[in-house]
Amino acid sequence: MRIADLAPVIAATWPAVAVQTVGPFSVPDGADGGQRVSAARLADHAAQDADDTQIDRAIAALADLGQPPLFMVLDHQARLDARLAARGLGIRDTTLAMIAPCADLARPPPPVTCFATWPPLAIQAEIWAAGGVGPARLAVMDRAPGPKMSFFGRINDKPAGTAFAAIHDGVAMLHALEIAPAHRRKGLASIMMRAAATWAQDAGAPTFAILVTGENQPGLGLYASLGFIAVGQYHYRSLHA
Repeated sequence: MRIADLAPVIAATWPAVAVQTVGPFSVPDGADGGQRVSAARLADHAAQDADDTQIDRAIAALADLGQPPLFMVLDHQARLDARLAARGLGIRDTTLAMIAPCADLARPPPPVTCFATWPPLAIQAEIWAAGGVGPARLAVMDRAPGPKMSFFGRINDKPAGTAFAAIHDGVAMLHALEIAPAHRRKGLASIMMRAAATWAQDAGAPTFAILVTGENQPGLGLYASLGFIAVGQYHYRSLHA
């Protein structure tokens, strides 16, 4: 599996309000839901380039939506990347895509540590909000067509973590994993990941995937310890890197 194979999973499990096709680009209406739902990208995920006129049209379509120039560039799209760099668009948030077999990762959580629930509870929204995941991103979760689930983590009977996962084409992708600062480094993230993989396996997904920025060293260490392997990466190009 490559990043090009996971790109449709990213789009389906963390969806924009609407997506229009502009030449070779998909241009999403992100509705303030963050870069992942707002960045233009090549609709053919295996493609490597677009010409300058096509890039101009994509930028104009983003502007019509009230969105600034923003592109998601996969790791094999070096020629497109060079064109965007020449326009002064800088790199932002290099992100690794990592996968693991659900069968290897799945493990039911210890009692009262993690609960699968849909829709998310109000306390989960509070934990997300404290981590910068506000209503616009919760709306992204609501839009996901499913199967989907949220996961609520507890430490010593106290609310401590939350996450969201959805499945597309046999791949479960985890988004918005947030552990409250006071409860980090206590093993809850690992418990929640394994609980989510258990749900995904029961829902028929053989593969579990996550996205993690290259700067997130604790996250990279956690995912490697759980058996995840990197299958590629992407970054964004924007005017304000």
